[in-house]
Amino acid sequence: MMNVGLEERGVYEDFNPYETYFFKIGAHGLVCFHGRNYSIKQRLSAEQTSKLISDPRFFRISTNCYVNLTQVSEIRDNVVWFRDERHGIKTISVPRRNLEQLKRLIPSQRGKVTAGVN
Repeated sequence: MMNVGLEERGVYEDFNPYETYFFKIGAHGLVCFHGRNYSIKQRLSAEQTSKLISDPRFFRISTNCYVNLTQVSEIRDNVVWFRDERHGIKTISVPRRNLEQLKRLIPSQRGKVTAGVN
């Protein structure tokens, strides 16, 4: 039980937005980062937000949602999967119009990209 508390404390104190699975941009600079076992909201300046969305590690899947390409484990149908051995699976749906481009940006994942029901 004590290890969990220490781990959560580390996530919030040592937060790195480049280690998140995906993030969503809200109104007035509020950005919600989603990771393996957390969701953290932070208010960012326009410059910080611009720097984040222009980083090649992130791909825009909808108007305000960006996926971290380095954290994608698998793509099934229209769903991006993020896996963590300890914390399990997190998923997010991707619109079909962005799916093919996303698949091309993750060439190492081609063997894990599936279509249809498994």
